[in-house]
Amino acid sequence: MNKYFRQYGLLLIISLLLFSCKDKKSNYKPNVAGKAGELLIVMDDKIKQSEAGKDLQRAVLETYLGLPQDEPHFDMLITPHRGFSSNLRTFRNLIVTEISGNIKNDTVMYYHDYWARPQSMVRITAKDTVSLGQLVERHTLRMLSFFNKAERDRSIGYFKATPNSQIIEEIKTEWNINLTVPANFKNRNTNGHFTWLGEDAQWGTQGFLVYEFPYIGEGTFSKEYLLNKRDSVLQKNVPGPSDGSYMTTEHNVPVIYKTAEINDIPVVEIRGLWKVMGDMMGGPFILHAHHDLKNNRVVVTEGFVYCPEKPEKRDKIRQLEALMYTFNFIQ
Repeated sequence: MNKYFRQYGLLLIISLLLFSCKDKKSNYKPNVAGKAGELLIVMDDKIKQSEAGKDLQRAVLETYLGLPQDEPHFDMLITPHRGFSSNLRTFRNLIVTEISGNIKNDTVMYYHDYWARPQSMVRITAKDTVSLGQLVERHTLRMLSFFNKAERDRSIGYFKATPNSQIIEEIKTEWNINLTVPANFKNRNTNGHFTWLGEDAQWGTQGFLVYEFPYIGEGTFSKEYLLNKRDSVLQKNVPGPSDGSYMTTEHNVPVIYKTAEINDIPVVEIRGLWKVMGDMMGGPFILHAHHDLKNNRVVVTEGFVYCPEKPEKRDKIRQLEALMYTFNFIQ
């Protein structure tokens, strides 16, 4: 009898271990494939050539605003269903279309980590190309926001995994704010009223600025007031390469102004172009002005990119925007 129980117990333990291993394996998902900013559409050739298919492609290739040269929101790739292999299923950003007369309900569904991590996927099912076109028209803005947020969240995940702990603590002490600064950023200048972080690489420069000024009323967040403050602060703190040169706003190109709420904080966002007065340098910038209600101040975080040799600047600006989304006031 004891021998029977020992054998039964051993079998039970083995069964539990095997079940546990199988369960872990079933939950495993590989890392995503593809480069930052790439998006794969799964769409058969006939659908691709239809007007609805072209509408979907145009949606993905909409211009990303605030850059010196036109760049699309995403670098688009297309494969038919017959080419949608297991390797392609791990792509970072996916739009999977399914068009069939057997489909009763036209739908657009949004998924995270479906085949890989951290993956974002949109599945569009429609009974015909007319219905597909209607879905694309209704969902273009939401799809772009969905995939833009996915790219931003991946950058934030990288920042959290590779933080520059020293600079993070310096920012807390100097500004009473939280920012998840990545390890590749260095402190180029902090002087008590201005902080300049950045990365100098072979391709060019990413810069990140922090400064503040008092909140004096509703006009404080107007486009004109914020840009005047920006130009004044940068003239004093961001010199150019030649004597007397300095960074300022390129006012000959309209900026993009919008309001938002990020991490429960009222924020004004401005996108535009910067230039160096007295020199030939320039590039894109993004600015967030955060309203600190408790201390009656405005804290500005700003990112800029200088990459003269390559026109592609979208992904670098996206990374700086992601850093801004880690902003929070210390309570």
